[in-house]
Amino acid sequence: MKDYKDKTKEELLEIIRKLEEQLENRTLPDSSCQDEDLERFRKQYGKEILDAIPDMLTVFDYNLDYIELLSSPDTNHVEGLSGEDKSHPNLKDIVPESEYRKIRANMEKVMRTGCTSIGEHSLWFEGEMHHYENLVCPLGDKYLLCMCRDVTSRVNALRELAAARVKAEESDRLKSAFLSNMSHEIRTPLNAIVGFSRLVIDPGHEGDKEDYCNIIEKNSELLLCLFNDILDLSEMESGTLEFVREKVNLYHACLEEYDSHRLKVNKGVILILDDVDEELCVMGDRMRIMQVLMNLLSNAAKFTPTGEIHFGYQLRGNIVQFYVKDTGIGIPANRVAKIFERFGKINNFAQGTGLGLTVSRMLVERMGGRIWVRSGEGIGTTFFFTLPLG
Repeated sequence: MKDYKDKTKEELLEIIRKLEEQLENRTLPDSSCQDEDLERFRKQYGKEILDAIPDMLTVFDYNLDYIELLSSPDTNHVEGLSGEDKSHPNLKDIVPESEYRKIRANMEKVMRTGCTSIGEHSLWFEGEMHHYENLVCPLGDKYLLCMCRDVTSRVNALRELAAARVKAEESDRLKSAFLSNMSHEIRTPLNAIVGFSRLVIDPGHEGDKEDYCNIIEKNSELLLCLFNDILDLSEMESGTLEFVREKVNLYHACLEEYDSHRLKVNKGVILILDDVDEELCVMGDRMRIMQVLMNLLSNAAKFTPTGEIHFGYQLRGNIVQFYVKDTGIGIPANRVAKIFERFGKINNFAQGTGLGLTVSRMLVERMGGRIWVRSGEGIGTTFFFTLPLG
């Protein structure tokens, strides 16, 4: 503190005057200036902030009349509604009735409780179905602020996750069913092979050895067929099965299958290769085409106790349509739809893997064709499959 005792009156007055000038020129903090700066900031950047928000921000009154779009017009996903619309349309006039009920229920909840509430709805927008999450909150005591966010990607992701879970559970179920069926299908021919092999070496059954050998051979073929079907099925599902494209004479392929199966049909059954174009050829895998024919002919021979089995092919435009027609027991109506599924056997007690038709379907489809069946219980069955001419 300075000592002013030795100062004259004039000097003291001068000091006071200078102090008063300094006080007048000094800027004091003013809280109103901060408020003014904040107001200027909101005025300058408020629109940019709203335009940057990805949600659609709309205001409705308590009658659910549209008042204003606060956010950027780009966020508007209600077709037919304009951000410049001054007619104040009601909510029921701008959204479908089913979604109107959902949105209205959410808004009425906010009006009733005075608390923010979240609802969901879906709308067609630009030709696609979009899913939205709608957060509604009170805006004073007359209006509602609705913040609507597009959650389509999230909804689709959840659906894909649910579908993947179902697929995984189905895959696990099929795996269990596959192992259960395989244990039965393998055990049956193996038991026959082991049992009749013992009888063959037993000196007390000399007269029946030929029959026993035939049974052993038949079950050995069944077992080999089972393993081949499993390997083919596995390779096709993994995409590793290779197809050889070559020129295939269909008549020669069918004639070879005829010679192979004519002695395998039941007594009283006639196998007939119908008149076909002996020069017709396709570009394809000869071995796989014959494998499909073999499966269909074996299936027909198994379930045709009497009558005839016809097979052949016809040219239809740029495709060849094959057929295998029998006069056998037919397929019950409740089994037709599942006949091409794994282990979709007509008779669970009949010999066979239940995989032949599944493998045939997959082979035909991989070769660019399709396969189907027409059947009726007691009136026989006809299998058709097509292949592109090449």
